[in-house]
Amino acid sequence: MRIGRRRQKVTHLISRAEKARLRELIEQIDRETTAEICVMLLDDAEEPSEFARKYFDHLGIGKHELHNGILILAVVAKRQIEVVVGKGLREVTPQAFLGQVINDIMVPDFRVGRFADGLLKTVEAFGRVLRERRPRVDGEPPSHIPDVIDVSREEPR
Repeated sequence: MRIGRRRQKVTHLISRAEKARLRELIEQIDRETTAEICVMLLDDAEEPSEFARKYFDHLGIGKHELHNGILILAVVAKRQIEVVVGKGLREVTPQAFLGQVINDIMVPDFRVGRFADGLLKTVEAFGRVLRERRPRVDGEPPSHIPDVIDVSREEPR
């Protein structure tokens, strides 16, 4: 399946060190809750909402039997944030919660160009809720998806 997107020349939005911190947090949440979280930053996408849903389904985010995946997509050129949640986590992360996280946590940091801070705080917010409401049950398999995807061109040091 081809998922189309248009790229622009810009520098990376988060550094290697910031990606490592984010990846570490995502892996910790996976170990503690089994939820699979994927963060994606795009310069631009034709239809961010449609792209997010197709990418979520294509990659198979979340364990098949648990439907416990979350994709956080930020499309910088359109100033649009999409969060796709697997049906196994929808009651844990209702629309009101998603809206609050986006508006109160992500947007303020994104407005001033602190993408890594906004993403880290957002993943932490999801982690708090997931740890409280969906802790890991022994014997569940580890995650298999990439944690942080940044498709910009050059990385800051």
